[in-house]
Amino acid sequence: MSFSTPNYSGALFNKGNERTPFLSMIAGKTAYTNSVEFVLGQDYTSEEGDIPNISEKGSLTAPDATSITRSQNTNVTQIFQESIGISYAKMSNMGTLSGANIAGQQANPKTELDFQTANKLKKIARSLEKTCIQGTYNKANADDKVNKTRGMVAAITTNVVAAAGKPLDIWLVNDLMQKIYDNNGDITRLTLLVDGVSLNQVNASAVENGLTVAPATRNENGIQVTKLIMPLGEVDLMLGQFLPAGTVLLVNFDVIRSIEQLVPGKGNFFRELLAKTGAGEKYQIFGQFGLDYANELYHGKITGLATTFTKPQGRKVVVVNDGSISA
Repeated sequence: MSFSTPNYSGALFNKGNERTPFLSMIAGKTAYTNSVEFVLGQDYTSEEGDIPNISEKGSLTAPDATSITRSQNTNVTQIFQESIGISYAKMSNMGTLSGANIAGQQANPKTELDFQTANKLKKIARSLEKTCIQGTYNKANADDKVNKTRGMVAAITTNVVAAAGKPLDIWLVNDLMQKIYDNNGDITRLTLLVDGVSLNQVNASAVENGLTVAPATRNENGIQVTKLIMPLGEVDLMLGQFLPAGTVLLVNFDVIRSIEQLVPGKGNFFRELLAKTGAGEKYQIFGQFGLDYANELYHGKITGLATTFTKPQGRKVVVVNDGSISA
């Protein structure tokens, strides 16, 4: 209404956080479902090879038959819904300005509905981002129960490294890559999602290892690590959002996609006018979304990391003396 959303002139600046790096990485990889529950895939464990110990006589009788069992993994979509209400009085009052009134200025935005809609969509995008990271699974069994899609933190249960309060360094990441490899996951094209503390810590580790940058121009000095190169392969670094304190994720974005459940004739994340109850218009934005992360063995996480940044104390120097090595 008019007094709760006064009109001002001047450029609009958003003081809130609009970042959605995870969603940006899976943009354009959307699949659609007409069921709340969707399939991530099936798990099975192939039999290990062995060295046979079979005689000619023994081969006349075939060994007992064995079978490999399978299990199915699923996730669900969940509802995202927001409402917008604009009174007729507010619609017809866009010419009234609050704050500094200078001749010739106009209200910004020009239409309240467009402004409120755009910001509700930004809120939904942030909600989707948080759900992809922190979502906990629940499958509703009644109309008043809530479907909740499983996010990355909850999904990863096998490839986990406990840091026990240590700051992040490349060897913790290498330990996690080793776990993924040992569990037959793919260790190519991995991305490490980190918060600000862990990103700074990786750069501090590089400084200690002598990887400083000081160009001859004399007006630049510093370091910005965007990729880790380790014995098992390369890992890209990305500043994430909504990561739990002390946790980083090592994910394979090649296998991750969003799942959308469309409303027939309307689509998904659409705005529609609701029934009138007075002198105004009320709208809703409605959508259904789920996360398909394929098999959790493709991904990993490090938990229990230090939550405060430890600055580098200087460059590490290795001295070799009489066959013994000291640092």
